[in-house]
Amino acid sequence: NQYGGQSITLSHLVPFVDVSRQKFRAAVREEMKASGMEASEEQINKMAELRVKEEVKRGCQVIQYQVITLMTTNGQAPFITVFMYLDEVEDGQMREDLAMVIEEMLNQRIKGVKNEKGVYITPAFPKLIYVLDEDNIYPESKYYYLTFLAAKCTTKRLVPDYISAKIMKEYKHGDVYPSMGCRSFLTADEKGLAEDGGHKYYGRFNQGVVTINLVDAACSSKGDEKLFWEIMEER
Repeated sequence: NQYGGQSITLSHLVPFVDVSRQKFRAAVREEMKASGMEASEEQINKMAELRVKEEVKRGCQVIQYQVITLMTTNGQAPFITVFMYLDEVEDGQMREDLAMVIEEMLNQRIKGVKNEKGVYITPAFPKLIYVLDEDNIYPESKYYYLTFLAAKCTTKRLVPDYISAKIMKEYKHGDVYPSMGCRSFLTADEKGLAEDGGHKYYGRFNQGVVTINLVDAACSSKGDEKLFWEIMEER
């Protein structure tokens, strides 16, 4: 909250997609039973999946519109960055759900948002960052369609920005985690490692600019040079 805004990763929202899926399956099953209609589990699941996709669509739209309609104290939209990294969740249903959310987020940005005149424009926020990895960079890759969609979005809306998982792992001790919207990191890697070799923190590391009043430090030390440096060290 100090410096450069906040970053969120879509992988932290994805578990709730399956919560909705199970809720919709139960609802469809009850509706079929109440109406006296027969439906196989496969049919129930297909109908529930349509509702899941619609909810994801509405959810992504809500995130986008909430961000651009909020104001910070200086009159700007919140500096929010959305991080999109497929391999941040395990392979299987979770990753498929994450791919679905990423796809919808990109489609929403391609569409844009309406201004006060009803014209679709490019919103400044949230910033989008898309991570390139082995499963989405080649035409034969499973999620290449998302990279193709991201490129289409970039040509029209100048977002998302891109991060190479391969290069980031080289610089960040094998890790890939959310950056600032400008793809910068304030993480102090050499000092931030835990005893087990992992990081003590996750994310962009919002430690910001600090101002020290030298005049106040000098007055507080009352001319004592040793005390002056003790005060500086303390602050």
